Amino acid sequence: MEGGVARTHSTYIMKSWIVFHMDSTVEAPCLLTLPAEIRTLILEYVFASGPSLHGDGFKNHGCPGGISLHDSYTATSNLAPLLTCRQFYADANLYALSRTSFTASSLFCNVRSRLAVLHPTQIEALRSIAFVADARHFRDLLSWGPYAFGVPGLRLHTLTIVLYRSSYCHYLFDFTAVLVRFLRNLSGVQKLVVVRNNARVQGSFRTWYNRLVGLLLKVDHHERYECVPARPEKTWWKWEYDAEAQSFCLEALPAKEEGVEEALYMEMMRPLIDQLVESMSVEDRHITYLTGAS
Repeated sequence: MEGGVARTHSTYIMKSWIVFHMDSTVEAPCLLTLPAEIRTLILEYVFASGPSLHGDGFKNHGCPGGISLHDSYTATSNLAPLLTCRQFYADANLYALSRTSFTASSLFCNVRSRLAVLHPTQIEALRSIAFVADARHFRDLLSWGPYAFGVPGLRLHTLTIVLYRSSYCHYLFDFTAVLVRFLRNLSGVQKLVVVRNNARVQGSFRTWYNRLVGLLLKVDHHERYECVPARPEKTWWKWEYDAEAQSFCLEALPAKEEGVEEALYMEMMRPLIDQLVESMSVEDRHITYLTGAS
């Protein structure tokens, strides 16, 4: 209802402005002479197709084998309208940044250095960053501290880790504990997504996901009830595995209540444990099927 009222109001303003300028003696209007509300509507149309005008940087959505990084995707294609003129850039750059998915597709891209050249308001406007990762990147996660890339100003909707695709295998089980420690203190990120990207994974990607979830639960219990003083998490997470996309998503939640009796805590966590057991059963059935088929 409110959205409809806003659109009706904006339409009224636009029609009134057009009627006012129908006099042939008035200089022909241009974009920059439009009222601010109309310019804002135009910007929303230009940059409002999903999270990014040119997609999220991934291909093969809904296809067997999972999604993978789109080699030809560049964020600059979505930002091209900002080159119209300085005024358009001034009006639209923050909105454009918030609607664009940025992808660091090179292993040697230093995202923190790239962010350092931006104005603080531009950093705060960013909502989606994906980066290709190998073992070095997983080891570096703890050096970030509690913020993505060690940049406090980031307020990301989605941070995506894309496994580097090559002839070598990822030994992800080596970094399970690192990722758990990273997640318990991470802030400024609403969703953390890990994409297999058709990369080779030692063991199984879903098995590693199950191991990660299991360790999240185990460490949380240990830090709360076996450490003195207790060390509760700063951020808790809701998790979901996407078998079709070969990815999983961790969505940030507020930290759980402190000082809860252990019996009540275990009762609260039981649905999550049951969910993990079911996921492990699915993976076991899948492995059994593949073994039997071979």
